[in-house]
Amino acid sequence: MSIRLIAQRLIQDGRVILRSLRNNDRLYSNTHAKSHFDKIHVLPVGKPLGPSPQGSSNVTHVRTHLGYLGAQARRIFVDNILRRVTNSLAGDLRRKAASRHLFGDSAPFFALVGVSLASGTGILTKDEELEGVCWEIREAVSKLQWMKPQNDKNYESSDVEKPSTTTSLQDFVFGPAIAKGCSAVVYAARFREDAPVSQVGDGPIIKDDDDDLSSFPLAIKMMFNYDAESNSMAILRAMYRETVPARKYDRGELTDWEQRMADSKRVLPPHPNIVAMYHVFADRIPYLPGSWQLYPDALPARINPEGSGRNMSLFLLMKRYDVTLKEYKMDHPANIQESILLFAQLLEGIAHINAHGIAHRDLKSDNILLDISEETDNCPSLVITDFGSCLADKHHGLYLPFNSHDVDKGGNTALMAPEVVTAEPGPFTSINYTKADLWTAGTIAYEIFGLANPFYGDKTRAAELKNYTYADSELPDLPETVPSVIAALIKNILSRNVYQRMSAEMAATIMQLYLWAPSAWLRKRNKLPSSNEILQWLLCLTTKVLCEGREIEILNAMPSASTDQKVEKKNYRRMISTRLSGRRTMPEYQLIASFLGRVSLFNVRQGLQWIERNTNSNK
Repeated sequence: MSIRLIAQRLIQDGRVILRSLRNNDRLYSNTHAKSHFDKIHVLPVGKPLGPSPQGSSNVTHVRTHLGYLGAQARRIFVDNILRRVTNSLAGDLRRKAASRHLFGDSAPFFALVGVSLASGTGILTKDEELEGVCWEIREAVSKLQWMKPQNDKNYESSDVEKPSTTTSLQDFVFGPAIAKGCSAVVYAARFREDAPVSQVGDGPIIKDDDDDLSSFPLAIKMMFNYDAESNSMAILRAMYRETVPARKYDRGELTDWEQRMADSKRVLPPHPNIVAMYHVFADRIPYLPGSWQLYPDALPARINPEGSGRNMSLFLLMKRYDVTLKEYKMDHPANIQESILLFAQLLEGIAHINAHGIAHRDLKSDNILLDISEETDNCPSLVITDFGSCLADKHHGLYLPFNSHDVDKGGNTALMAPEVVTAEPGPFTSINYTKADLWTAGTIAYEIFGLANPFYGDKTRAAELKNYTYADSELPDLPETVPSVIAALIKNILSRNVYQRMSAEMAATIMQLYLWAPSAWLRKRNKLPSSNEILQWLLCLTTKVLCEGREIEILNAMPSASTDQKVEKKNYRRMISTRLSGRRTMPEYQLIASFLGRVSLFNVRQGLQWIERNTNSNK
């Protein structure tokens, strides 16, 4: 720094200090002198004088000056630093421009704004206006009942949604066991009302001799509890992942738990392709017929002296679905249109959970359930279940810190995405789960379209590929009946490189475009539609969904004063939920509603461009 610059800084700073001292003296004399020294203090005779008025001491006066000088010194230091790191010329120009536009000759500036608004190419573009219409579409569809599982037999049961204070096993009738895994068992069930009494002790009502499962519209999943203490708080804290899709918890003891878990656990809103889990509660494990044969080790000592289970566990009240995807594909021949609809539903479910910051981490055909209650020619409704291994943490989202091998990566190792199974721990390492469920869905697509999963073996055959060593060129071809666009989509989903893989939302959008978009848009080397054409198509879909949704709104508003009216209302609900609604089935309407509930003009354009690049033949 030159001597001239130093002298200039000293003169400038000295002026600031002197001006500050002068102002401080004036402030001091105007405030303290007038407020204290000019006043007459009258004291009673014989009383001590007491403390002197503030400011009457020389020490106080010196301290005030020193504090003020320190503040001014800090201000000078900060100002000098800011002069070095900021562009004073740019700041002056901005201030002058703003002053001129607001207080001076502002006509040219506002004229430019008017021309930009009128032409639609300036501040508010035409595409932004159309995106605003897409926002209105999303808002309108989200208010309809199409986004809830209307093809649900329990939709006609008011007890499912009734806000009760507590729920226990006493409220249900248990049917036969319908599924059993390594961590839970599932029983068919229904509400206790109008049920014959055949109760075992103080436990639930048992009726396992009824072969007609249609009389049990519910399913109760009982978790095996080996470690958590036998109280609601401890059980829910240990098994909170299972409760991610739940709509309601037991009131009372869970109030404190909900407050504690709200800061860390993500909430998954209802969706047609996510399991309908109505209620979650903790209760004592009952004695049920067949429990000694099915899960003897999970029973508590009061039932099985050699059992290792605790007295209480978690119970999940869900809709009873008919079959798993694995069982359905074993008994039904491959149907290309049905397979496309099933795969689209799977992608919509994954897009929904990923959009809310949740990764399932245990997708497989056993954890995908189907509702086949519709007519035989209709496509089943598909839902994703079993969230016991999910990642639903608000703090980390879809990136899990991985600093040791003790961190749980998820469920089935054979169907883990390559970036998950090959991850190595480190001090600053995180596992990327943003597209892990999508990769697993790509492997399940082979099963949906009638082939064996190339990454999953069984007792009769070994897996063709390993998720940690395979190359993209080694992926087996899909059947010739699979459209080229969908085959290309599955190959992209199964890319080893996570950055070459598209997002779950875009994959679901491409499937929706293939299903519902005009055929001319999907032809190779065809001109892509304009924004207005895309919006007109979206408005047509929205109108159809809104018109069909009016039937359900009118149904919900129907009075039910008499028993006959209740029966008529229930029958009408069953009719619209299990038969054709217009030209499409309920799963198809739910697919369209799911698409419109998240649609954006940008995603539709990106999806059409991807289809145009990857199609080889007409739709």
